[in-house]
Amino acid sequence: MKNTFKAAGVGAALFASLAMTGCGAPANNSSSTATASSSSSAAAVSGEIKVFAAASLRHAGEDLSKAFKQSHPNVNITFSYEGSSKLVQKIEQGEEADLLITADQKNMKKATALSEFEGATPSVIATNKLVLVTAENNPGKINSLDDLKTTEGTVAICKEDVPCGTLAHKELKEHGIELKSASTEANVGAVTTKVTTGAADAGFIYTTDLASAKKDGKNLGSVELTDIEKNEYPAALTKHGSSSDAAKEFYKWLESEEAKKILKDYGFEAGK
Repeated sequence: MKNTFKAAGVGAALFASLAMTGCGAPANNSSSTATASSSSSAAAVSGEIKVFAAASLRHAGEDLSKAFKQSHPNVNITFSYEGSSKLVQKIEQGEEADLLITADQKNMKKATALSEFEGATPSVIATNKLVLVTAENNPGKINSLDDLKTTEGTVAICKEDVPCGTLAHKELKEHGIELKSASTEANVGAVTTKVTTGAADAGFIYTTDLASAKKDGKNLGSVELTDIEKNEYPAALTKHGSSSDAAKEFYKWLESEEAKKILKDYGFEAGK
């Protein structure tokens, strides 16, 4: 009798083990199927995406495009970089874009007032901060914001209607500073070039541009502007973009952890 009960117990245990294994199998298959389905869905998305992006995104844009294309091989992204106000103007004048990313809320509000953005809901994908930089060896002897009151050196600054210029001009006004020799530029990329080439002794650019310049071996000095708030980078789909599965997928992907990491690598901080 003892052997009979022992055999029955072993049999029951074996049956329970097999039953549990059987129950667990579908879960694993389900997980694998979901992953495969997601990858298949991403690969199925195809088309062309035209992105109008603030000039300060020019370094990160290429890596964002490459990373997205790895999981969406049938999508091609073209970035067009300008000052934010210029990008809005282009769209207003009829140039076609799927997605707009500005370097401030002011220009995005102008954009979303256009019929091309009817129904759009902008999303902040990153933040940045303005900084005063000096050329290699600091020829203008600029070590503080107040030094701009007396320097004879050339100071490069964005025109006032683009975000980097709006912030810089406001900062100068609040501190009662009038530049003796200013070089007005179309966007932050042009300001950065002026300073890195020595054509200007100093300039107002973003911390991300300073980081990129240093990566390129440029020895720029910097003066932190402690009273300037971070500016936000909102993104919004146009009507044309809203009708494109590829554009909608990219817009959504810009808020992913993968995209955030790329932006962080270039000095941007997280959006809201």
